Formats: sequence, C-alpha cells, structure tokens
Amino acid sequence: MNLESLYLRLPLRLQNLAIGLEGGRVQRRRYGAGFSLIQGEVQTREHLTDVQLEAYRTERLGQHLRIASQTPYWQQRFADRGIDSSSSEPFTALSKLPILTKNDVKDQCDRICNPALNPKTLISVHTSGTTGSGLVFWQTREMEQVTWATWWRYRGWHGLRRGDWCAYFGGRSVVPLFQHTPPFWRWNNPGQQLLFSGYHLSPSTASDYARALCDSEIRWLHGYPSMLALLAKLILELHLPAPKIKIVTVGAENLLAAQKAVIATAFNAPVVQHYGQAEGVANFSECPMGRIHVDEDYAGVEFVPLDHDPNLFRVVGTNWHNHAFPLLRYDTGDLVELQAGDNCYCGRPGRLVKVIDGRREDYLQLSTGVQIGRLDHVFKDMVNVREAQIAQRSDRQITIRIVRGSRYTLRDEELLLREFRGRIGNEASITIEYVPHITRTKSGKLRLVVRE
Repeated sequence: MNLESLYLRLPLRLQNLAIGLEGGRVQRRRYGAGFSLIQGEVQTREHLTDVQLEAYRTERLGQHLRIASQTPYWQQRFADRGIDSSSSEPFTALSKLPILTKNDVKDQCDRICNPALNPKTLISVHTSGTTGSGLVFWQTREMEQVTWATWWRYRGWHGLRRGDWCAYFGGRSVVPLFQHTPPFWRWNNPGQQLLFSGYHLSPSTASDYARALCDSEIRWLHGYPSMLALLAKLILELHLPAPKIKIVTVGAENLLAAQKAVIATAFNAPVVQHYGQAEGVANFSECPMGRIHVDEDYAGVEFVPLDHDPNLFRVVGTNWHNHAFPLLRYDTGDLVELQAGDNCYCGRPGRLVKVIDGRREDYLQLSTGVQIGRLDHVFKDMVNVREAQIAQRSDRQITIRIVRGSRYTLRDEELLLREFRGRIGNEASITIEYVPHITRTKSGKLRLVVRE
C-alpha cells in the first residue's frame, strides 16, 4: 500500500494532520536556508538594464555548459558537435546542438544526470505526463528555490505576498473518491492553503464549494483553469452566492478565452496566468498590464517557428539553474504566438508572448494535411456548455464531448456544429457525445483536444 492509498483511508482529522505535516516539510524545503538570499537576487534582476541582463544570461549559460560537460551524455554530444564548453560565446556554442526531445531525455536519463552531485542532496521531480509521457529526474535545491522566488516575484506584481491564504483547485487527490458528503476540501495550515478536490465538483455539490469559499473569507483563488471555469459556470448557472475574491491566478493548463471570461464574471476579479513546467526550461509571467513576459533570467528560452504556420513557435529552453540534470535546447512540446514589439508599458524586461497556445497534440489533423488549432474559439459563445473536449479518432472522424448545462438546448447544438464546421469544413464526420463529466489526465488536467 503506497502513502496516497494510506492517506485516503485515514479519518478526516488525521487527513488534515497528514496534509499539515507534509505541508510543513515542503515549506521548510522551499523557503528554508538560502531562500531569502535567492529571493533578493531574483527581485534585483527584474531591474537590470538590457546590457546587465544579457551579461547575467551569458555568465549563467557559460557555467551551465561547463557543468553539463561533466555528464556522460553531454560530454559525448559536445565532442560530436565540436563544441567548446568553456567558449566565451556560450549562446553560439549552444546553437550547435540539435533540439532535445522528451523521448531523448527518457532514453538517456541516467547519462544526463550529473555524477558529481550526491542524490541525497537532490529533489526527485516528476512531470505530469499530460500526453501520456511522464518523466522523473533530479533537481537541485537551488533550482526549486529560484523557481518559487520567480513565481513569488510575479505574484508580487499583483499584490500577493507569502503568507496570503489561497484556495487551491488542482489535481491532487486530497479527498477520497468514495466520499459523497462535504467537506470536499482539506486544510494545509503551514502552506496557508485550503485544498479543494476537483474530482467531486458537480451541480449537486457546487453549493458546498461556494459556501466553503464564502465562509473561509479567502480572497485568492489559484488552480487549473478548467476546474475554476467549471466552478464559475456552476455558480452563475445555479445563482449561488459568490465569494469575495480579489484575484484569480491560473497555471498548469492553457487558459482559454472563454474560461477567463467566465471566471472573471463569476468572481468579479482579475484572472492572471503564468507558464512553466517541471523541467524548468522556460517561465512566462503576466504583468499588471495583461502582457505575458518571458522571464529571461530564469532560463534560456528559444522560439522555433513551425513550418506549417509562421505565426506559431515551439517553446525550446535550457534550464541553467538545475545543474543536477542539464537540459539544453529541450523541446517542451508547447506552442505560443508572440507579441509584436519588444517593450511593455509596465517597464519590466522580457520578450512578450501574445498567446500560450497549448501543445502540438492540441491540434486536429485533417485529411488535407492541414492542422487546426485555437479551437477554444468554437466555444466562446457556448454559455450553456459546462465542459467540452474534442476527440479525434481519424482525420475523418471527430467526436465532441459535451457536459450540458441546465439551459442547454438543441439550438446550442446547432450553433456548436455551425461554429465547428466554419473552422474545419465539411470533410470530417462530426459526432456530438453528451457525457456526465470529462475524464481528466492522471494529474487532474483537462485536455481540450485528444487524439485517439
């Protein structure tokens, strides 16, 4: 029996105690010795001039290349490509490497690990594996603290501070699935979190969630956009009392325009996002002006254009803060559109991302070879759809799974088909399948497009 199974069998009081003990352990690791210094350095880098920032980036990458050359995998790669790890022009040296895929990393995981570091001093990290391909690797404590300092820098832009209580809606299994009565949430007192289960939220339990949020008087919501959007839709549809929220922050999933609109309406609060991944090869943060900045000091980010669409770019990055597991030119699988112009009115540095466009897997492939993305626009006016997912079984067979709201009618179905046909044409067969809920990934995320 693993720890999660044991936890789920505990009585409620002991579950809250277990969460508190784990929450305290995580807090000490993230924010313990050395964090204040790292946080100060991260905050200072926000105010570097372009010249100073580029000097920092060059120094950081140069150090990372020298350390990476100690690992068997990169030592061989550098030799094959004639790369000098001590080059005074590290970005030029980096560009000589081919793009690294997740399958490359999984196949060579042991050879990428830094043999000079003691695993007992490192942190084991698991990717979520939203596409069915998870990854386990090592991370230094410095890397974890830099990541959290960067996230708190972004949160600070929006008035949030460590110690602020947060109502969290993520993929954690904090409430047993066999529990059918509230509370569908647990308390993490050391982490200042009220953890809500995303697996129990439904029309019959939405009032319990809304009441708990109101009673808690927590003013900050954070979590997966799909879960918060579902809660928002149920609050509006069922005319439930909405909690007084100051800000909603989202991550881990692509934030769709329709989701942002319904969350902002239900909670009467701004919705801001950040982008990152467990591998730590890129990080983007939304500023108070609503623009998404590349955190240029966090990692070496490249935007590689797609052949079939010059407006879309692959996110490729180098994790120069994690010397335990160097990833150089790693393909995240994520796609973005870039914002024209280099400067934001807020005065903060960093290239600007217009839209975080999901993953390459989030595209339909038609029989003509055309790939169709940005399908969230199909649902922008579908106020009576609680949740949706598009499943592609072949280039000529597409199923739209719909969780209907209480006011959903045949007119909504006709509008949905018309919007969909307007984007993919008439070649493919489209079937609408009505389901009670949409199946999440193992990490609790909802994927808009699933290729089956």
